[in-house]
Amino acid sequence: MQKFHTQLTTIIDDLTENGYAICEDFLPAQIIQALAGKAEERYIDGEMLVAKTGKNANTQHSAIRSDSIYWLDEDSLNNSTQTYFAKIEALKVALNQNLFMNLHDIETHLAVYPIGGVYLKHLDQFKQINNGTALIPAQVRQLSSVLYLNDNWQADEGGELRLHLNDTASNNGSKYIDILPIAGRLVLFLSADFWHEVLPATRNRISLTGWFRTRVS
Repeated sequence: MQKFHTQLTTIIDDLTENGYAICEDFLPAQIIQALAGKAEERYIDGEMLVAKTGKNANTQHSAIRSDSIYWLDEDSLNNSTQTYFAKIEALKVALNQNLFMNLHDIETHLAVYPIGGVYLKHLDQFKQINNGTALIPAQVRQLSSVLYLNDNWQADEGGELRLHLNDTASNNGSKYIDILPIAGRLVLFLSADFWHEVLPATRNRISLTGWFRTRVS
């Protein structure tokens, strides 16, 4: 409990100051290993779907995005998944209480990037949906979350999350930080504010990626 309180304090302070936060050892090592094992099993067994891009996420283009994904929900019977959702829920409550973010729920999936896989520079937030006549209420991605599941990851293996620190689609003069996908590391950032990309790696790269959403009208 004390460790989680310390993590929360750091996350809240960093989100307030920078709009992003990096938290080490978000979950115990055995839970991270179990989540990684499930991801690898589903990937090997062909249960994952090739991720898509585009306005309605209906286009497959491996040169832009090359990960395979498996959507999760809180009804999963897997103990490691339920442990993840329980801590994410506690994090959501704390963020709402301290930062008044009005986070409603989270959508999340396991993701596996193969060797050399990338996701080119993009934003995560989906805005309101147009039904042909007027904008209707939608769940908007407000806070992005990436929990890495890669044991013993080395710096020369690549696979960094490149988080751009200025609000632009262009790479000209862009300032950024590169974050290695180390097991247990949680990265949070405001979905509408940070362009980001996934760099290629020399081994498969596994993560549990999610988005805290809020309802807009």
